[in-house]
Amino acid sequence: MIQFDDKGQPIREGFQSATSGQSPQPRVVGNGGANGTIIDAKPVAMPQPPVEEPQAPPPKPVDQFPITVRLLYRPIRGNNQEELTSLTFREPTGGDINRCGNPCRVNSDGDVVIDEKKMTLIMANLSGVLSPLLDRMDPRDWNSCAYRLRGFFLPDLAAW
Repeated sequence: MIQFDDKGQPIREGFQSATSGQSPQPRVVGNGGANGTIIDAKPVAMPQPPVEEPQAPPPKPVDQFPITVRLLYRPIRGNNQEELTSLTFREPTGGDINRCGNPCRVNSDGDVVIDEKKMTLIMANLSGVLSPLLDRMDPRDWNSCAYRLRGFFLPDLAAW
């Protein structure tokens, strides 16, 4: 059953009539007789969701150099044939990037991509261990070192 307002326009459920600035007239829903239900056409204000204040991002972890990463899966031989169970890295500089290249890139999807050869060269420069010796690392240990260092080769968006 289509209902009409006082100007003969059909009343569409969920919409206010053009006379919404005036005091609304009650509508009758149903057959309009004794069994009809009267609904107040007065708009009811919906409660507003609470506004959350923007939270400051958590503080970045402060890295103290030198950084030491334990080799959990297999020790490697160092430059003097000593057994190394951890690698200690100094702080990277722009000169390290000039010598070895930047080992991390952000692709068009926003994913961080690590260039393995460049990262191995950077790890060798920062630890003082020759890169052929790092080639003998367990892949899980290599990834632990690479992911520990990758944040130093990515841009900080706060500077933009």
